[in-house]
Amino acid sequence: MKIILATPIYPPDIGGPAQYVKNLAEGLNKKDFEIEILSYQKLKNIPQPFRFFIYLLRVFKKAKHCDIVYAFNLISCGLPSCLAAKILRKKFLLRLGGDFLWERAVEQGRTKKPLREYYQEARSLKEKFWIKLIKIVLNRADKIIFTGNFQKNIYQKQFGLKEEKIVIIPNPFPEIKTTDNRQPTTDDQLLYAGRLLKLKNLDSLIKAVADIEQETQGSKLSLKIIGEGPEEKNLRLQLANLKLQDKVIIEKPVSHRNLLNEIQKSYLCVLPSLTEISPNFALECLALRKPILLTKETGYYERFKENLIFLNPQNKKDMEEKILYLLDAENYQNYLGKIKKINITRDWRGVVAEHLAVFRNLCSIG
Repeated sequence: MKIILATPIYPPDIGGPAQYVKNLAEGLNKKDFEIEILSYQKLKNIPQPFRFFIYLLRVFKKAKHCDIVYAFNLISCGLPSCLAAKILRKKFLLRLGGDFLWERAVEQGRTKKPLREYYQEARSLKEKFWIKLIKIVLNRADKIIFTGNFQKNIYQKQFGLKEEKIVIIPNPFPEIKTTDNRQPTTDDQLLYAGRLLKLKNLDSLIKAVADIEQETQGSKLSLKIIGEGPEEKNLRLQLANLKLQDKVIIEKPVSHRNLLNEIQKSYLCVLPSLTEISPNFALECLALRKPILLTKETGYYERFKENLIFLNPQNKKDMEEKILYLLDAENYQNYLGKIKKINITRDWRGVVAEHLAVFRNLCSIG
């Protein structure tokens, strides 16, 4: 069986989605599947909409000789994959781990609401057009893979998805054998790693750090932000205005191995996004048994609500109070104990096996 994996990014691109496709491709190759990876990697310097049409032509060319076209987002990969698969009568599979319309609205400054609240707002004419396009892609997919019920429930309500089309395949934990046995101290750093986007809500995190600095004069608490993106300039300006350059540093993305080292060295990881559907950064922290403060607007809330502390991304005071709570050594150790109880045995073998079941069902293979 030959499968096209249509993905926006792929290593050496850095990020959870790129690593996901790489690991899945490696697992499927071991099962004697023929895998063709189509990414936007070589098209980065080509302006839109030419980039989209070149990618569309590539998908058409490769799809002629495949059984399944598997896309890893709704528009840049999902739309051309949908067109090619339907015209060539190939099976079309779609995996969702983000939301194009909401992400676009946040980055353009049209909303500051989490994903769940965004779809309750009135829609502009342009958004209505995109919703119609999204519905076409969703309705024509043979199967739609979600990482959990969080996004699935939102999409079923918004787009009327049929239950029989939906498959849940949760993300795996990374396989990490090292552990961090250092005793926590309040002069250690907070860590965020990921894209520098408005939806990541980093301005609120920086303001919380500024308020903590005022409340705890002389504290050695610091924040390291690892990543790049369109918000970097605004974040650096904010740091200058708050005179926090010695407390908050922004560094370029690092390799996956180095990121794990940074997580291991940190005191506490923080992911304050307006919404995070299934962040790999959180799973990496948990695999390393590293305490993390995670936005409550996440698909991991139901999964880990007994073990993790979640913060309200729209309430800076809540963020500040929970960071301060975990600066206490006893509270930190208690939290560490809860995190160590999380079952982290789900691995890539399970993810590949669940994909195999979907592929065989689609192509009626026993």
